[in-house]
Amino acid sequence: MKRFLLKSLLYSIPIIIPIVLFTIFINPHLHGDIGPLGYITFADEYAVTKTVNNKVHNCEYNYAMFNAGDILTIGDSFSQTNERDISYNYFLAEYWNNNVFNLYQDWWANPFNRFIYLSKTKNLPNIVIVESVERYLIERLNDVNLCLTPQEMIQQKLIDTTIKNESIKRKSILEKTQEWIKRNLRLKGYENPIHHVKLSKSLFSCDDKEYDLYFYCDDIKNLNLRESLLDSAIVKLDSLFNYAASINVDLYILVAADKYDVYQDFIIDNEYQNQYLLDNIKKKYNHTHLIISKDTLYHMVENGVKDIYWSNNTHWSPIGSEAVARQVLQHIEQ
Repeated sequence: MKRFLLKSLLYSIPIIIPIVLFTIFINPHLHGDIGPLGYITFADEYAVTKTVNNKVHNCEYNYAMFNAGDILTIGDSFSQTNERDISYNYFLAEYWNNNVFNLYQDWWANPFNRFIYLSKTKNLPNIVIVESVERYLIERLNDVNLCLTPQEMIQQKLIDTTIKNESIKRKSILEKTQEWIKRNLRLKGYENPIHHVKLSKSLFSCDDKEYDLYFYCDDIKNLNLRESLLDSAIVKLDSLFNYAASINVDLYILVAADKYDVYQDFIIDNEYQNQYLLDNIKKKYNHTHLIISKDTLYHMVENGVKDIYWSNNTHWSPIGSEAVARQVLQHIEQ
């Protein structure tokens, strides 16, 4: 029996040791969304959360009710506020005299289609801001079809108005440990979705990572975009603005610049191609209601402002979110 137990223990050691190491030294320090995605540890003090008194009213398709002077925001994760990611519309609500609503339900769906659906089923406020992250902008715009009825949008699964209470399946410690080992061994199919590069100056306040940029692999998704796709997306932009004007809505389209795009000029020996998507859009299309967040954020980074984005996150910090909110207000007040 003793021999069996000793053999079992001996064979178990290669399994137990990685789990113990991961549980003690890695898992507790996987902060933000970049930490868990890339199995990258960050200083605990950098990950301190704060309680926010959110003045943004979350609304749903079926129960949305607005007054003319309100602002409605529709977007992806850059438009959602939680303890860590404080969105631009949180600060918008601080500065705006009337209510600011955010269409929270189904936020992962195409925000342009969500705007179209809501405009055909509700009386919207005078001002609507539709936000899209840069990496999905062209794809989402080219998916727009203003001719569809609300029923057709539901039938084609462009919109889901049902309220879901889905529980997210979380990985066990064993599953995380296995993935962590496979990532470090660089096994095929386990490539790290988080890229890491060095910066020419300190742009983050995270200890030991002041000169490090971590960004999501999809930030460099559209580096070689076909000209025809860009042209058709610009046509869709124009059609959205014209449609909004026809229903007496001041539509503003906010592009949340990808982290890589904002910091790319400050990368040392950059092995990746430069991202010129937003620059190319601005060359081809000029509209006062098209708000490119990079215009504000890049200049802040250029001037050495730290933590415009979180070091351990793909999203803006409160510093970046407040700057974008002020940029949006300047467009509205023009």
